[in-house]
Amino acid sequence: MCGIAGIFHRDGRPVDGRAVAAMSEALVHRGPDGDGHWLDGPVGLSHRRLAIRDLSDAGRQPMLDASERIVVTYNGEIYNDHELRSELERSFGVRFRSTCDTEILPYAYLAWGEAMFERLEGFFAIGLWDRQERRLILARDGIGIKPLYYSESSSRVLFASEIKGLTASGDVAARIDPVALHTYLAAGHPGTQQSLYQDIKQIPPGTMIGFTERERTERRFWRPVRAPVIRDLDEAVVRLQSTIETVVKSEMVSDVPLAVLQSGGIDSSLISLTLGRLGLKPPLFTAGFTEKSHDETAVAQQIATAAGLSLNIIDGEAGEDAEAALRAVVYHFDGQCADTGALGFYHLAGAVRRHSTVVLSGDGGDEFFAGYETYAATMMAERARHVVPRSLAGLIGRLAYASVRGNEKRLPAAAQLARFALGLSEAGDSPHLQWRRLVPRFLAEKIYDNGMADLASADPFAEYAGYYSEPHDNVLDRALIADQRFHLQSVLTKVDAMSMAHGLEVRVPILDRRVMDLAGSLDVSLLNPWPKGAPKYVLRKLAERLGMPGEAAWSRKRGFNVPIAQLMRRGGLRPICDRVLGREADVFAPFLKPEAIRQLWNAHREARSDNAFALWPILTLGISLTGLAAPSPRRA
Repeated sequence: MCGIAGIFHRDGRPVDGRAVAAMSEALVHRGPDGDGHWLDGPVGLSHRRLAIRDLSDAGRQPMLDASERIVVTYNGEIYNDHELRSELERSFGVRFRSTCDTEILPYAYLAWGEAMFERLEGFFAIGLWDRQERRLILARDGIGIKPLYYSESSSRVLFASEIKGLTASGDVAARIDPVALHTYLAAGHPGTQQSLYQDIKQIPPGTMIGFTERERTERRFWRPVRAPVIRDLDEAVVRLQSTIETVVKSEMVSDVPLAVLQSGGIDSSLISLTLGRLGLKPPLFTAGFTEKSHDETAVAQQIATAAGLSLNIIDGEAGEDAEAALRAVVYHFDGQCADTGALGFYHLAGAVRRHSTVVLSGDGGDEFFAGYETYAATMMAERARHVVPRSLAGLIGRLAYASVRGNEKRLPAAAQLARFALGLSEAGDSPHLQWRRLVPRFLAEKIYDNGMADLASADPFAEYAGYYSEPHDNVLDRALIADQRFHLQSVLTKVDAMSMAHGLEVRVPILDRRVMDLAGSLDVSLLNPWPKGAPKYVLRKLAERLGMPGEAAWSRKRGFNVPIAQLMRRGGLRPICDRVLGREADVFAPFLKPEAIRQLWNAHREARSDNAFALWPILTLGISLTGLAAPSPRRA
């Protein structure tokens, strides 16, 4: 896990090494163990190293093949590197100098060209320069676990692991894109291809883009699909157990301390139980909270005991004060995420980093095994939309939204009804999308200023809706594909940014391509047999098979969350909310109406309504606009 950056001057101008160094320095938190640069005329590559495999200097990057034709800077982990290494040695006569997985990449490209990406098992963001063809290739793993941003013009291409790496070059400006902001306020992120800023884009997941002096080519090499063929529960459980065991074992490779993030959820529990079954004994870490509705330590301890592993409980409310933590969260997000669970994960990652450099996490289970409770609501809405008029649903939704008061527990009944009814009031497939929406349409119409007024009624989920409309007969199949290709990006951005803020590598076994392919082959009746069964049904049956206590196997997940509404209203975030959403709200113009933001905040502050979800992306945006975002003083 590292940070990468680079510049390619398509017009032939030599690259200024100082610009490359500045880009690298902006990513120092991602790679505190080393800094490498490679310059050659119009091309400059950099790499910040977080040493995990082959800790010697032989693993330094950027890395060249023996002929010095191919240069690679890379962030990620390749788990089948031993198999690829053997094939390259046997079939192509390659002689390797290290045991680092990076070294296979230039030789794999020489052997197989662009087809190499289909062969890689793991996660990655890659910048590769072919000196003979004078071609830059940027590629990202199939589901987008590792980020990769770029800025392109006719005269140059710049890329980096984070947006701050691009802006540090002095050649890329962060100017807000109103359309991307519209999506950000609704979804909590700007999508899988754009950023919040004009002229800065993302390499889409599972995609490689090639740049020469005059041409640009793009090719998608993998994406998740739904093609159900397995309908027998016993077969599904057996195949899942075998696949997860294989994947977890492969992801334990490390030359530095490794641990597991254990929540009370089924996904991380499966990882821990599998490790215990394999006789592997990494420590487990979980976050504890005084608010019982957020605390999962009791369930986590049950899992640790069942797996025969030790559990370490981190105080989820300890560490630096909430305001300093939020400012750091916003700094590391670069405007790419407004996930309300970020604060809790930021604290947990920082605490775990003092003990380990690598952790395994259960992310991805909800999107691939239908874990969100909203999937049941989506299936319910599919029936209700045929009998409830849209106008009536809209009225019910607005009344329910207005009735939500100071209840700070997870989505009180009125808030659930509001989202459900507002979804029914929208056209197309919006009932499912509405569960993801932070700023509802009727509220956007009130708070959008001149710079975005024409967007208030526009669909912020255009990319999402495109995935949702794929030809599947079952609404759950469509919802899963849409969440895997769109919503999951917010989760992965949170995990990467919050962990790399502390130089911590997170590995996600459920998002291994072998597990994702198997999940895509399971019939929806095995995933969420609503109304007769629980979400992630097949995973729960597997957990029982592995020895998970019955009560824990069928309990509801809470996750690493903190009580945001309470923190904003009367906790440690109250001062910065008063400042950004109150006194300095003029900073939102011309995108959002300052007075409307103040009114929204005052209603929340005085407990006249619970606007925490709607205010959260606005608050994070405001912290960026006011210049308050700052790295943690512990890692500055």
